[in-house]
Amino acid sequence: MTPAVASLQALGHPLTDDLPHKQVQAAKALLADLTERTGAEEIKALVALLPANGDTCFGLNWTLLHTAEPAPDWPIWSLLDDPEHDWAAILRQR
Repeated sequence: MTPAVASLQALGHPLTDDLPHKQVQAAKALLADLTERTGAEEIKALVALLPANGDTCFGLNWTLLHTAEPAPDWPIWSLLDDPEHDWAAILRQR
């Protein structure tokens, strides 16, 4: 797993607008280090950071979505099974 994805995963919870400013800024810097050549392991970690309620985390979650979509291993349909998860619904629809 890439260091940027591992560090994002270490946050331990979805990216939401409720995160402290310092964590949002750290996540923003880590997202800037992501590449479109992410593998299945990284995609799973990134999708796990998307909150069920569709919160955008000041737009950072759109970056997660745009990183997952062009990845060679995308789509991973098992990550999109929850019909109540807003981000899963967006990804299924796209």
